[in-house]
Amino acid sequence: MTRTVQDVKFALHTIMDKLVGNNSEPFNTEEIEVLIFAFESHILFDNVAHKFLSSLKVLPEVHEADMELEDKAGEEEQSYQENLIKERSDMVKAILLTVVKENIFHDMKIRLGA
Repeated sequence: MTRTVQDVKFALHTIMDKLVGNNSEPFNTEEIEVLIFAFESHILFDNVAHKFLSSLKVLPEVHEADMELEDKAGEEEQSYQENLIKERSDMVKAILLTVVKENIFHDMKIRLGA
C-alpha cells in the first residue's frame, strides 16, 4: 500500500500517545509501516532516522487478528501471540526513544558547534 504524508500526519498523534504511555495499546503493523515510510521519506527525524530504519524493518511480523480459541493449545498460541505483540511494541518504543535522543544530540551538536 502506498503511504502519504497525510498517513504520517494522522498516525503521529496515536504513535506519540503510545510512546509516552497515554495509550496502552501496542503498536500495530500499520503504525510501524507508517513509521518506516516516515523515516525512509525523511519526514520525521531526517537527520538520524536512517540509522534506525533497518531496526524497524526487521521487527517480527505478528498476526494481530483477534481469534477466540477454546482448546488448551489455542489458548497457549493466543498467549504466545499476545506476548509477541507486546515485545514488538516494546521494541518500537525503544527505537523511537533512541531516535528522539539521537535527534536531540544531533541538534545540540549543531547549535553548540561540536
